[in-house]
Amino acid sequence: MSEFRITEQQLLDVNAFMQRSDDVVITNCLTRTAQESKLFPIMPYLVMSMYDAYYRYPDLLRRSAATVSPEDVGHRARNATCNISKLTGWGVINFYLQGRELLIKKGLLRPEDNLEDLVFMVDWWQRFSAAYHRNGGHRYTLDAHDIAQEHDERVLQVLEADAYEADDALRASAAQFMALGTQYAFLAHCESRVGLQSSGPYNLGGRRLLHTRDFMNLSECDFSWLDGVATDIPFNNLTLAVITDGVSMEITDWASVYTTPEDIRDRIIGVGLYTSDFLTDRYIPVGMDSRRDLVDTLDQLSEVIKQATRKLYRRFAGFGFTQMVEAGIYTYFQAAADIDHMAGTYRQGDWELIDDRTRRLWPLYNEEFAYDDYVSAFATMDGFQAGQNDYYLHPVSYSLWRRGGGKTDLPAPGRSAIAIPAHVLNDHDYSLRVNPNGLADVRGSSTLPTKTGGYTFQRGRLTEHEMNRAAREFDSPLLRAPWRFVDEATVKYHYRNPEVDALYRYTQQDSRLLRDRGAALVRADIDRIRTEAGERPWSAVSEAVTTAATSAAGDP
Repeated sequence: MSEFRITEQQLLDVNAFMQRSDDVVITNCLTRTAQESKLFPIMPYLVMSMYDAYYRYPDLLRRSAATVSPEDVGHRARNATCNISKLTGWGVINFYLQGRELLIKKGLLRPEDNLEDLVFMVDWWQRFSAAYHRNGGHRYTLDAHDIAQEHDERVLQVLEADAYEADDALRASAAQFMALGTQYAFLAHCESRVGLQSSGPYNLGGRRLLHTRDFMNLSECDFSWLDGVATDIPFNNLTLAVITDGVSMEITDWASVYTTPEDIRDRIIGVGLYTSDFLTDRYIPVGMDSRRDLVDTLDQLSEVIKQATRKLYRRFAGFGFTQMVEAGIYTYFQAAADIDHMAGTYRQGDWELIDDRTRRLWPLYNEEFAYDDYVSAFATMDGFQAGQNDYYLHPVSYSLWRRGGGKTDLPAPGRSAIAIPAHVLNDHDYSLRVNPNGLADVRGSSTLPTKTGGYTFQRGRLTEHEMNRAAREFDSPLLRAPWRFVDEATVKYHYRNPEVDALYRYTQQDSRLLRDRGAALVRADIDRIRTEAGERPWSAVSEAVTTAATSAAGDP
């Protein structure tokens, strides 16, 4: 029996954190593009996934935390493309908090209920996010004004040096792959964006920026509906490194990249392609032996993705409404699955089910009610539970009102975050956990097809047992001292240290141009190395593009 009792410090910290999470959610809901689908009932599955997150995330994370710490997960997600990334990492805490709010607004939960779970979830996520966002120093991308600089210098140097200058053929192949990969990832994730993420932008001088685009869960993986459909896609995760000139961009907590101009195809000057997963600790080049090889690889991947997209449409055409909703719930709920994967404790049946407590609410959630419920909770912030005293102004909605010229009535005094009431410190009258007996209390079912395929990794396709064993045996010097504790500040002052140099050489091991170059490199060295390899530095590429554009503009 737990003896947990919340302290005043914990209460104040958790309430402050929930308000900041509220600010981030409301900002994105009110200022970013909305999603809709003619195929999937997005709003029903989106809202109900939050209930499942509230009921099951705490105990699933406790199980994995016995093996991998939140910091372990953050470091691994930063070093390789994993399904736990920017959007899904955001979702781990926010799906849980949103489920809590929705249950409170339904009168099914008190704000002071299950406080041990709440404190655990907030603590876990803050530790994870601090490690994942270590280089940027912000737990939320919004706090960095929508730039997401997760990658270490040692990784970025390889991406910059090894990218191939984009000619017309490479530019066309990269644009086609991004378009088809995005379409397929949306479909594979039930018309949602959780299979996509971006990182950056990173400064390459002049008007040049580097950013990465990750395409995740492309092949046979946790999703049973991809079994037999995505078998021919050889990689589960792919990362495209894109260098642009004359493009500005922002990347949100929802991992979407917004660019100006919106169409960047003609502004792409460099491209690289990599794969990685939670059983690797570095980015592994794909099709990077030559520019021609990269063009052919992107074209081949585009073709198999196109074929898989057709197959997947046919498979989803056989799903009924219930299966569509279940698949969507699982897609969102699976945001936290890589934590269990990393611990080597993953069981498909623990993830691909709908909790019975969520199913009791199922009859409510048609498209219309689900939409109204979501808007009420995360946009208008109305109703008794969301209401505040008459003097309250929500920081986001008031800011938008102010910037809009203040021409309408003030926004209503509501908020999304529902604080823990401080009076609990007097009597400690609250429940501790939503599942007093842990996962043994969870009951649920699924109508989705039984998973029959394997799980795809860079090392090959594995069974669940093989995958868990590989995860338990996984080890990397990047996760152990001293390399674990070499950050950007360390490199700045200690780049001559033999351990720092060895870390850089480890990262450069598969690089075509930087292998064994070490930690003392600066951009001038990368420019020189590219020149010696017969490839132009990116500054020279920009000059050539500008000259060509000026010449074309002057032609009669």
